[in-house]
Amino acid sequence: MKKTLIALAVLGAVAGAAHAQSNVVVYGTVDIGYVKETNKKLRMDNMVDERLGFMGSEDLGGGLKATFQLEKRFNLQDGTATNAIDFEGASNLGLAGSFGQVRFGRMNNLTTETIRQFDPFDQYGVGSMFKNKIRESRIANSARYDSPNWNGFQLLATYTLENPGADTSSSTYSSVGKNAGYGLTAKYNNGPLSLAADYNKKADSFDSNNWNVAAAYAFGPAKVSALYEKTNVKSATTDLSQKIWLIGGEYKIGAGKILASYGQIKDQTVAGQPNNKKFAIGYNHSLSKRTTAYAHYGHTDYENADNINGFQVGMTHKF
Repeated sequence: MKKTLIALAVLGAVAGAAHAQSNVVVYGTVDIGYVKETNKKLRMDNMVDERLGFMGSEDLGGGLKATFQLEKRFNLQDGTATNAIDFEGASNLGLAGSFGQVRFGRMNNLTTETIRQFDPFDQYGVGSMFKNKIRESRIANSARYDSPNWNGFQLLATYTLENPGADTSSSTYSSVGKNAGYGLTAKYNNGPLSLAADYNKKADSFDSNNWNVAAAYAFGPAKVSALYEKTNVKSATTDLSQKIWLIGGEYKIGAGKILASYGQIKDQTVAGQPNNKKFAIGYNHSLSKRTTAYAHYGHTDYENADNINGFQVGMTHKF
């Protein structure tokens, strides 16, 4: 009888503890394929960033929730991590409510998160648009605010600390970029129309910055997009100005989608203004809601270097 009562008490305690836990979602993306580029050997590679993530929330009452996210990035072809950061994708903790959401830790860079949505290839693989020299996928030591969604309109902001490990008494401190960083985004996504504008100042970069504007419109099975980006890369000695623009299109055919884009990047320095061009075309085929097979081709015309042709085929699964 005593053993039965003890067992029931333990089960009750476990059930109570489980009931108090956060709602946790396990998610991820795996991708594998082959890539062949001019003057390079055939290699096995992924197109999208592969990840294993955990995210969840706990109801705190009064419409307030605690939120968290942890995301590991890796390479499926050899099992290695993408770099030395354990949770390179994201690692943040925050609060959400009627005011929106605020998070602290490591999270997506706003300009990258926003602008890539207007590239038909999502800035992945051989078809990816040109990327500026201060591009960051994620930012650490940051705070982020996402406003509520007002009929498709939303405001977002981030603030990134100057290098918290910097020794301000060091003689070399003044020779490195020592600024804090921040980002601002305004976007609209309602029905067929999408609009976005971003400004970003990179932390510890001598105030290097970039801004962009983008628009997309969907009609029937088709979607067209356009974007423009201006980047100022600063250093202790020389500066670089970059201008990027892109036009893209998507067209749905049954379970498939044709992708195409054309873009340019102009680097302006004292040495000259090379203007590089890129054309890309591809096809994605949905084998299911979670699994997609793809075949992409990209041709890059470099003004001061050899042209590059890239071919990529593979498969992506999301869970």
